[in-house]
Amino acid sequence: MHGFFGITAMFARRGLLLLAALLFCASAMSSAANAQIGLDISTGACIFPDHDNLGLADAMQRAARGDCPGRLSTGEMRDSWLVKSGLALAQKPAEPLSIHLKQTLFEEVTLFVRYADGTVWTTRHDAASAARHTELGGMFRLRIPWRPGTIETIALHAEKVVDPRGAFVRPAVENARAESIETERQSLTYGLFGGVILATLFFNLVLLVWLRYAFLFFYCGMTAATLFYGIAASGILMRLLPAGLPPMLGNVVAEAILPVMLWFAVVFTITLLERGAVHMRLGIAGIALATLQVGAGVIALITLFLAPEMLHFPLAAVNILGALTMALIFPLAIIAWRRGSRIILIYTVAWAVPLAGAFARILVALGFIETSAFIEDSYFYAMCLECVLSMIGIAYRISNIRAERDEARAREIELTYLAETDALTGLLNRRAFIEYGIRRSGKGKLKSRLLLIDIDHFKTVNDGFGHEFGDRVLREAGRLIESISPVNAVAGRLGGEEFALIVPYAERDDTAGTILRAFRSTPMTDGIRITVSIGSASGIIADDRTWRQVYRRADAALYEAKRTGRDRHVAATGPDDPSVATAA
Repeated sequence: MHGFFGITAMFARRGLLLLAALLFCASAMSSAANAQIGLDISTGACIFPDHDNLGLADAMQRAARGDCPGRLSTGEMRDSWLVKSGLALAQKPAEPLSIHLKQTLFEEVTLFVRYADGTVWTTRHDAASAARHTELGGMFRLRIPWRPGTIETIALHAEKVVDPRGAFVRPAVENARAESIETERQSLTYGLFGGVILATLFFNLVLLVWLRYAFLFFYCGMTAATLFYGIAASGILMRLLPAGLPPMLGNVVAEAILPVMLWFAVVFTITLLERGAVHMRLGIAGIALATLQVGAGVIALITLFLAPEMLHFPLAAVNILGALTMALIFPLAIIAWRRGSRIILIYTVAWAVPLAGAFARILVALGFIETSAFIEDSYFYAMCLECVLSMIGIAYRISNIRAERDEARAREIELTYLAETDALTGLLNRRAFIEYGIRRSGKGKLKSRLLLIDIDHFKTVNDGFGHEFGDRVLREAGRLIESISPVNAVAGRLGGEEFALIVPYAERDDTAGTILRAFRSTPMTDGIRITVSIGSASGIIADDRTWRQVYRRADAALYEAKRTGRDRHVAATGPDDPSVATAA
């Protein structure tokens, strides 16, 4: 098992190096794409709400006046304009331009392209059409056909926007080369994300089936939710769903899955940490807030179908509850660290980046900061990093659990040994001897022979040499009995100088004779020689009642051996004892 965890850690370390290399490649491709794009049209653009149903000319006049509040306020369904003037973009026939932006929650969007000669080219898409044109990564692309002349102004008009991020997320102009690089980057990003998440999910499902630890179940749930979030956020979900559903469904599903991921993450944290390391009140509060957030996500989905104009209310609730839930994770981690948790450091490193990315997305949704390509895509890279680091943390925690279990098992074995063993001789004590004797009978089916062995004249040994010397004699007598007993026998000390042996019943059994001869020929401490008397009885020892019956007959036989001269064996008579045998 320790080799298994060593292999896990090795693969995790190599996976981390591979992940770092892939992230570097994705970052490099992103930089190359941005270099080719050369223009983020939201930078320096005029963005404002359209309360008066303005046309392009009026919108351009307002932009020229500088009446541009920038980021739109959240909390209402609204129309909005983005106007970017003074571009002077020249197209090449072999490299047409396109406008791409993040697919958001709107009903319709119109692109206006005004050339230097005053010509205006327009294309209009409703949400359903936008969903069909959405590419991997949730990017909505509007291609501009080539024509002679330079582009002077680009304007976007979105109608009935309910996305808390605003209508225009990451709008930019791309040429064909940049489009190709961006497509490759998105393919690498989502391929990396899907591969890492699927591998992590499969690996932890195997561990869950094998080990059945609760935290593995919740981690698998969180990983599955993360995978489904990637499918929804990437635009793949809308391609898989049948036509006729609300076009914004994919985006709303992605927003509703985030609370499910956070709920699993909170419960995973509580079950992963060591016992006593979790502040239970904070843990319960975190679970309660995450549950409310899941409920808000469900309400958002229902609202999308019944009253889409009210969608901003449940989405705002999702983000506020998410911020409160994540805020509780930090004191949970600090308290766990102060209480001596050994796993919390790995957990903190693994989750610092994903939590920071999620918190940044919430701040964007609540209108405190502007979104960016880094914020939009960082979650996928962060979750890939989290999966690799969490795999190391989970392996470490499982190793700790097994070490704790082995230690507890060793303590249990030690306590059982102390409870069942005679401290002086190391043989079974009276209670354990009787229990093992009853257990050995096989639920009352096997007949056994009980031998009671008593040291002759032991009082004389104690009185003449002292009790310490007598204890040494008892220890040596116990070792001798144990050494010459049959393999399938049960040996014990019943008290004082009386020992006992239970052996399987046999018609011709010379165990008693072997013991007598061994004591006669084996000197004890300081060369002293002792003899023993043995009484035996046969029967089925199935419970306390039958034990007492067999014991009384063996004890009577022992008394007879003592009375008739000691250093001999007497077998009891009775229905289970067909004969009497005396060995001098």
